Amino acid sequence: MMSRLIRWVLGLAAALVLGLLALNLYIMGKPTPKPSIDRPLAQLIPPAPLGWTSTDLPLADTPEGLAQVESILNYDDAVYRLYQNDHIKVGLYIAYWLPGKVGPAKVGAHTPDTCWVNSGWTMSDRQRAVNRNVGGEALKPLEFGVYEKDGAREEVIFWHLVGGVPTRYDLLGWKDGLAGRLERLPTLMQDLANFGLDQRQEQLVVRVSANVPMQELWANPDFVDLLTSLSHQFHLGALTPASQAG
Repeated sequence: MMSRLIRWVLGLAAALVLGLLALNLYIMGKPTPKPSIDRPLAQLIPPAPLGWTSTDLPLADTPEGLAQVESILNYDDAVYRLYQNDHIKVGLYIAYWLPGKVGPAKVGAHTPDTCWVNSGWTMSDRQRAVNRNVGGEALKPLEFGVYEKDGAREEVIFWHLVGGVPTRYDLLGWKDGLAGRLERLPTLMQDLANFGLDQRQEQLVVRVSANVPMQELWANPDFVDLLTSLSHQFHLGALTPASQAG
């Protein structure tokens, strides 16, 4: 009886291994999507509007850098540019991954909801899948949040695009080690539901932060021009018109 059970378990294990190998061969046999970005991000992001200044800063000046997640994120390119005009400061952070570099859930676990919160920021407001128009064109649904730390207040809009499609993971902070991996396990199931087995898509995180209310910036023509240029360069425009919100 025991030997029959052992043979059954070994047969099941062998079938599982062969199935996984066949699945891997099937996925690897499919062509990898072509990347849409062929130049350094620093060459693609918009210059400062007339009368503004811009400075490219080390990533260590971002909450992501302070959380030391660069090695975890393993991106192919990233840039952080600060635009300033008088009292207004607008930070632009973009990170890019080639198709097949990392899974979407791994990138999605490092939005302001996680990186900033883990760096000591408090999220005081959050709006999901917000529709906005800029320069007469609808943007892809964006994420909006307000984060505060040591008297500083930043309003943020951001996108995580997987193959050009906005993607969101409802996480707040994360734990280290095995506990964190188990906590984020549902995001892997979410990826299977959203993207199927072949998840080799290019990924882009675009984050715009400001020390003034975003509502004020939406009425600022310089900011509108900046965001319009950003939208054209990184395909942030929606395919169908969207009504304004917020």
